[in-house]
Amino acid sequence: MDIVAALTITMTVFFYAPEAGGINGDLIMADGTEARIGYCSCGPRYPFGTVFELLVDMQPFGMPQTFECRDRGGKISNQALDLVIRTGTLKEDLRIARAWGKRHVAVRVWQNWEHYVAGQTERSVSPPAGEEEGYTPTPPHR
Repeated sequence: MDIVAALTITMTVFFYAPEAGGINGDLIMADGTEARIGYCSCGPRYPFGTVFELLVDMQPFGMPQTFECRDRGGKISNQALDLVIRTGTLKEDLRIARAWGKRHVAVRVWQNWEHYVAGQTERSVSPPAGEEEGYTPTPPHR
């Protein structure tokens, strides 16, 4: 399965701590996986498995640059992400979430090539010009 960077956009990004009462209190995300750092909730435009690469330094928060969509939120729009924070202690989770707050961040969206192509209505289904057969775009590191 080829992965491509479909677009780079500005999104509103929050952290949420499942232990603080999110995800129906059971820590299971909508796709059936257990909530953990590196997962996020995203809007319905993006299928589960879409990877969001935050183009901002996440090291001060001890977080990775990439988050995979595994959940939906009732109030999560297509222009917002809710990032899972689970450090092991609720106090630390809440400290990081409060330090981050609500930010508008440049985000590179990585999607499954087949899904990306299926979403094209007026374009050719071949890879972009200059990309030869067998070329696989480099996905973000996880």
